[in-house]
Amino acid sequence: MKVVALVSGGKDSCYNMLQCIAAGHEIVALANLCPETKEEIDSYMYQSVGYEGIDLYSEAMNLPLFRKSTKGKALNQDKFYVPTSEDEVEDLYELLKQVKDELNIEAVAVGAVLSDYQRVRVENVCSRLGIVALAYLWRRDQEELLQEMIDSNIKAIVVKVAALGLHPHKHLGLTIAEIKSHLVRMKEKYGLNICGEGGEYETFTLDCPLFTKSIHIDDQEVVIHSDDAFAPVGYLIFKKLSLLDKDDTLGTNGGDPHSPATVRNMLQHVHVKNPDDYVLYLDDSRDPCDLLEDENALIDQIDALSELGDGSDGVTGVKSSEYLSRDMTTVATNENNWCWIGSVVGNGDDIGNALTSVLDKLSALLNQKNFTLKNVICLTLYIRDMSEYPIVNQVYHKYFNHTNPPVRACVQTILPDNVPVILDAVCKSYTENNPNFLHVQSISHWAPANIGPYSQAARVNDIIYIAGMIPLVPGSMKLLDAGILQQCKLALRHVHRVIKAMDPNTHIRDVVMGFCFVTNKLHIDIARREWEKRTNNGIVDYIVVTGLPRNALVEWYVWAHRANNTFQYEETGYCLNDHHHVSLRRRWNYDNSVSAIVCYVSNGLSLSIGNVAQVTSNQEDDFNIKTLPESTLLEIVQYILSRLLNENKQQTYVANFKIFYKASSLNCSVIENVFSQLIQQYTIVPTIIPVKHLQNPNTVVSICALRHY
Repeated sequence: MKVVALVSGGKDSCYNMLQCIAAGHEIVALANLCPETKEEIDSYMYQSVGYEGIDLYSEAMNLPLFRKSTKGKALNQDKFYVPTSEDEVEDLYELLKQVKDELNIEAVAVGAVLSDYQRVRVENVCSRLGIVALAYLWRRDQEELLQEMIDSNIKAIVVKVAALGLHPHKHLGLTIAEIKSHLVRMKEKYGLNICGEGGEYETFTLDCPLFTKSIHIDDQEVVIHSDDAFAPVGYLIFKKLSLLDKDDTLGTNGGDPHSPATVRNMLQHVHVKNPDDYVLYLDDSRDPCDLLEDENALIDQIDALSELGDGSDGVTGVKSSEYLSRDMTTVATNENNWCWIGSVVGNGDDIGNALTSVLDKLSALLNQKNFTLKNVICLTLYIRDMSEYPIVNQVYHKYFNHTNPPVRACVQTILPDNVPVILDAVCKSYTENNPNFLHVQSISHWAPANIGPYSQAARVNDIIYIAGMIPLVPGSMKLLDAGILQQCKLALRHVHRVIKAMDPNTHIRDVVMGFCFVTNKLHIDIARREWEKRTNNGIVDYIVVTGLPRNALVEWYVWAHRANNTFQYEETGYCLNDHHHVSLRRRWNYDNSVSAIVCYVSNGLSLSIGNVAQVTSNQEDDFNIKTLPESTLLEIVQYILSRLLNENKQQTYVANFKIFYKASSLNCSVIENVFSQLIQQYTIVPTIIPVKHLQNPNTVVSICALRHY
């Protein structure tokens, strides 16, 4: 992409430019906001110390520089920014709009590391201009990041100090290489941010591999802003600067110094990681190539079996006459202003029209309960054809174009020809304790950006909903070119990082319940093993669907609870008769305000999940598939409800069900009839979804149930 680099003169914006080049982008211009006066401004958004040297960046890099003055007024300091007249963010908008109008840029490079305040505002500007934010330093480990800057030959000096452990007369003018060890000690002693993200210090870059000339300080002045005995504040003013020629060993070779080829050549002597380098080692505990012996054997088996096919067994779409003969759309609320909506079905041949109809219906149902689309927290789409995913997003964006869109997962499954889409949703009305959404739209090395109309996560009180995570390489937003093992590791890393971003004290082991969607039944065992290496706390349902976004092999869709360590666990099972086995796993918290269940119903003896990879399509035919009687399923669901509600049938409880059934082994009418009866007795919200396979070959239905206040 054609990129304008937003530069402050500091190390972060400079290193982010290197990261952009390593990711294959082309920097075509520089942009800077400078103070109206010669004095430093106290801006929430921009560094002003060292602004005197920014003009030299243009000549040092042979790039045009766009500048605009700002008063640095943060009139809108809310968590989520909306355009506000005379706010400093509007100065940024005008600056970048000018660059876009003149150079037709596609992206802006920003050096934000931790500040949500800065990120949200830059993303707001980018969204309004139709460009992308490239923030490759976002949420990086600060000590590792600073060392990368040093290793990349960035010569940046300290130009301002304002923290305990730093002193103007000792540390101003030191390079980041010279001060790093002291910063590490101050982190251990005082909790200082090593990269200065708390405003502890600021830097100015005198040289880097992208400069064809280096900046030399001819004259400077130290200004003591506050002579505090413990944390004095001081900064440098550059009175005179000049440019010094550099030798051509860096590789310009007389060519156009800012052409993409020349710039890449300039970096050949410096190792700057590219997006793929940041996903090379996905297992922090050990080398990912150092597999256990049984894992190697398992992967060999799966590779061999995969050559024979994808395990689809010729499964085709469900016949229209076999799916939802009656309208099962259900909506229910509880006394704490939660709302659940299930089985919203879109009919017709056209996915665009069907989704429009579904979302209109969703909006109408919400309005009946005094909710709006802005109250949707979490939404799941089941579609018939993933090739129509762009149309899905186009229609979806018309309905969810507000600041905090819901988290979302989307999978392709074997829906009837006349049913392009099914939807279910979780909503929350609030007057206080607003949900906390995470909607990172900047491309970084942290986790995939959500440039589309859905958030990575949403937290309501202690419950954290995570969007469906597929194994995209964050820095390039391309699918990881690897098998199921590495794809699974990367997707789970995304899950972990998103949870940590929502709450630093919450981890992947705090997941209560989740869904692992795969496209090949042979992949279930590896996905399960990878999950259990990280935690045994969460109960996970493994479901084989016909397609995932970007042709991914796996998608993780989970929710966590910040008090997960107080949850109890129960595992039960029983045989109903000679033909059907029920296996139930339940998690609930100490006050029983949250309860979750995953229940499998299988024909015959339930196979160990670990044997899935050893079952071929022909062997699966040997299992004695029996039709599940309606009376049997009714008994099973009533048992699930008794465990879920803990024998309490109060109307304030709402039981939310996702029922995945193996389309080749069970007719939807059986499930439909059972839940139609139960809706009359309980406050339940079911969504019924046909799929290819479930957690083992003879499982015919998995029932996932959730209840919370």
